[in-house]
Amino acid sequence: MGGIAAAIGLALTAAVFALLLQKDAPGVAFGLTLAAGILIFASAVQGIGSILCTLGSVLRAAGVENALYLPVVKAVGIAAAVRIAASLCRDAGQTSLAAKLELAGAVAALTVTLPLFTRVLSFVSTMLK
Repeated sequence: MGGIAAAIGLALTAAVFALLLQKDAPGVAFGLTLAAGILIFASAVQGIGSILCTLGSVLRAAGVENALYLPVVKAVGIAAAVRIAASLCRDAGQTSLAAKLELAGAVAALTVTLPLFTRVLSFVSTMLK
């Protein structure tokens, strides 16, 4: 709980200062929000390792293969990274670039989940025979 409280405090503080600086120094305001975002992201990434380790242990104990859940984890990671990057592009006034990045992220997510789709379709076809 302490980690999220610190992240909220950092985000709100950076947002207030960025608002104050936006008119006179928009570059500094953007840099401040970018730096705060990187710090918050870095603290979130630390927790991801333990989540993935625990999730992997639970799924292995349940007899679920890596090939079934790993594509989903990758797709969620891609979605999170693209959402953050697209938001930064929008903050910088680059909405067109953000839209293209989101399209690229969707293609990347579909690409990493394609083996899972193939496996599911193969499973369904064997059930129908």
